[in-house]
Amino acid sequence: MSARCRLAAAVASPIEARSALEAGADYVLAPARRERPQFGIPDRLRDGGEVDLLFAVAGDEAMPAEPLRVARIRSAGDLAVLRGGDYAAAFLDPERALLRAVSLETVAQFARACREARLECWLGGSLELPDIPRLLVVRPDALVFERLDPDGLAAARRMLHADRRFDPAAPTDRIVMRNFVLPLIVGAYDFERDRPQRVRFSVDADVRRAPPGARGVGDIYSYDLVMDAVRRLTERGHTDLVETLAEDLAADLLGDGRVARVMVRVEKLDLGPESVGIEIRRDRNETLID
Repeated sequence: MSARCRLAAAVASPIEARSALEAGADYVLAPARRERPQFGIPDRLRDGGEVDLLFAVAGDEAMPAEPLRVARIRSAGDLAVLRGGDYAAAFLDPERALLRAVSLETVAQFARACREARLECWLGGSLELPDIPRLLVVRPDALVFERLDPDGLAAARRMLHADRRFDPAAPTDRIVMRNFVLPLIVGAYDFERDRPQRVRFSVDADVRRAPPGARGVGDIYSYDLVMDAVRRLTERGHTDLVETLAEDLAADLLGDGRVARVMVRVEKLDLGPESVGIEIRRDRNETLID
């Protein structure tokens, strides 16, 4: 698996392929054969484990010359049908925007399953530039864009190839997220284990300041990353302690080199008082700070 996420462009003609490669795409991706029309095919046969074979051709001479066999699937649950198919990559490409079709935690589980199956993880689904930092969290091998013009592809390449080293002495700005309420199953008592209750999250994150002249989403640490991290906590099942939720959220956020320190507050809202919970402050060394 490559340590760097690569840029792939879905193309429909040689002209589109040349344009994408000139704009900096690492791969151009095309169907192995022309798609057959769907007319006359019963609905029950159109979905459910259907796999499309695509070929990915690398633009860099240092990359493999032979096209990669890429299996496009519409659902993360379809990965099992690829066993024995001699594919290099599994390409998750739902019929609509990826992060509207499935949660980020589902995408993360798909990426882990790909690694266990020794398949590269490729992600698509009407991707836009703001999706890039959100999806890099799950360490995909490639992101596939369908509708970006050459300028958009060049912007995507800059985001994927950005230098992610950060000066620990750089000044910081603060990202804030207040009163994000989600249902969770949390608590040590038996009555708390069989029903969700409302839990409120608030976060202050001191992040490395964006460079002068920053204008694009790739230049900043987005609040979307904080909300994504909270949502992923809600999908992991029962947790005994809000303290565990707070520690895990802080550790997740501090895993990004741009985050210098965080304040995380986690509160239960359904136990009688307006709220009960915990507030913690952690820096990159996971030490308690004042």
